[in-house]
Amino acid sequence: MEQKYNLIGIGIGVFNLSLAALADKTAGIHSAFFDGKPSFDWHSEIMFADSEMQTSFLKDLVMGADPTNPYSFMNYLVQNGLYYSFMNTNRQVVTRREFEMYCQWVSKQLNHRLNFGAQIDEVNFKDGQFLVRSGNNIAKSDNICIGTGLTPNVPDFAKDFIGPKVFHAKSPYLKTLDVTGKNVVVIGGGQTGIEIFRNCFKGKWGEPSSTRLISSRANLEPLDNSPFVNEYFTPYYVEEFFGLDQNLKDPIVRHQKMASDGNTPEYLEALYNDIYQLRHVHQSEAIVEILPSRCMDRLEEAGSGYKLTVSSTFSNKTETHHADIVILSTGFRTRIPHIIEPIQHMIDFDNTGRFILQKNFSVKWKGPSQNKIYAMNFSRHGHGISEPQTSLMAWRSATILNDMLGKEHYKTSKMVPNFVSYKGL
Repeated sequence: MEQKYNLIGIGIGVFNLSLAALADKTAGIHSAFFDGKPSFDWHSEIMFADSEMQTSFLKDLVMGADPTNPYSFMNYLVQNGLYYSFMNTNRQVVTRREFEMYCQWVSKQLNHRLNFGAQIDEVNFKDGQFLVRSGNNIAKSDNICIGTGLTPNVPDFAKDFIGPKVFHAKSPYLKTLDVTGKNVVVIGGGQTGIEIFRNCFKGKWGEPSSTRLISSRANLEPLDNSPFVNEYFTPYYVEEFFGLDQNLKDPIVRHQKMASDGNTPEYLEALYNDIYQLRHVHQSEAIVEILPSRCMDRLEEAGSGYKLTVSSTFSNKTETHHADIVILSTGFRTRIPHIIEPIQHMIDFDNTGRFILQKNFSVKWKGPSQNKIYAMNFSRHGHGISEPQTSLMAWRSATILNDMLGKEHYKTSKMVPNFVSYKGL
C-alpha cells in the first residue's frame, strides 16, 4: 500500500523525535518517521548511573517552541505521578537515563507516527516526490528530514586492532567488558572518557590492576556554562553566526569547544574526591592515573596486550604504556548517510564534503524549491556550536515546521537581543 506524507523523518534519535513531537500537534503536517532499531534508545552503550545531562530539563523536546505541547518533560512527570517528588529533588539537570526514559515515554505516545524496525534502504526523488524505500515498502513525501546521527570516530592508529580488547566507547564490547586484573587505558578526556575512566576504577566491570586516562587536552577541562557563554545556545546568537562568511565560522567554533565539549564541573569534583578516597583513605594499590597533554603516536601488539607510544606536548618527550584493554572515547564524526546516494548528485557540498545548509535547516540542492531535504546535526559549521546539542532542538524543529507551513506558526524569530552582541552597528 502506497503511503503519502508531506514530511518523512529518517532516523529516530532525540532530534527527529523532537520534530515528530511538534509535528504531531501541528495542523497541516502529515508526517512519519522511520528507524531500523526496535525501539527508542539514546546511546545506551555509554550511559552510566552517574551520567548527567549538561543542559536544563526545560530544554526538552518541545518546551522551547511550545510549552503547552503534551510531550514536554513536565507533562511526562505529571502523567507518571512524578511531579512533586521530582520537584523535591531540587535539581536543575537530570540524569541521561531519566531523559532517555522521558523520550521513550514520548515515543510510545507517538507510535502512530514512529516506525521502528523499519530500516531505510534508499531515498530517491521522482516526479516531485521523495521515494523512501524500506524493504519492499515505499513511502512518498514532499519533504524529508535526515536525522541519522553521528558515527563513532575511530582514529587511524586503532583501526587495525578493533575488537573485544580495543574498541570505541559506543560499542557492544563495553557491555560484556571484564577488566579484572587488567591494565586499562581510556583514550579521550571528554565527558564520556572520564565517565568510563571513573566507572572502571570504581569496579563496574571488575577490579583492574591499573586504569589510565590519556588525553590530548591540557587538563580535564570543565564545561563553560556561564551565563554569557550560554548565549551561544540561543536563537539570537545563531542568527548572528549564520550570516558570517564560512572562512570565519570554523575558527570560531573551534574556539568555543569548551562551551559544548567540556566536562561537567560537578562530575569533575566527584571524580577528584573518588581518587582522593581511593589513594589516601582506602590506600588502594590499584594504579589510577590521569595523563593529559599526550598525543597517541602508535598502537602495536605486545604479547597478549598492547604497547602505546605517546608524545607529551607538555614535556616534549615520548612515553610508552602497556595496556590489556584500550577504550576509545574519541568522539563522533558526521557521516553523510549512504541511503541518499541516488540523489547525491543533486546535492551541493562544500569543499570539505559537508552539506551546505540554509538558514531554515534545509540542504542546498538542485531539486525543486518546494521539496526540501532538512537535516539535523549536520550544520555545526553553518549554524554554530549549538547544532549538535539538545539546547535548541525544539527551536530548530519549530523552524523547520514553520518553513514547511510558509508562516511563523511557532515563534522562532524576533527574540529579545542577547546581552552580548557580535554584529555591531
